Amino acid sequence: MYRGKNCPTNILSFRANIFIQKNIKLLGDLVVCKTIIEKESIQYNKTLESRWAHMIIHGTLHLLGYDHQNKKEQKIMENIENKIMLSLNYSKPYF
Repeated sequence: MYRGKNCPTNILSFRANIFIQKNIKLLGDLVVCKTIIEKESIQYNKTLESRWAHMIIHGTLHLLGYDHQNKKEQKIMENIENKIMLSLNYSKPYF
């Protein structure tokens, strides 16, 4: 059980936010579940590459302090994810 949830998830982010060298900051760690991402790529009709890209972007935004605990935060985070995905020539993950 993690964060009060007893179910598998696609990605977990663990913030560290420490300097490991001068001008080099470690944001934290991402733990990714390959099996869930593969299932979600089919479920959401996305390429596997696109789904992986989205999850890494999503997790990295969490490391940078973004969250989606309420509608306002969710909208902000989804807009950023859409912009980044489009900039990488993927389709929007959220419509």
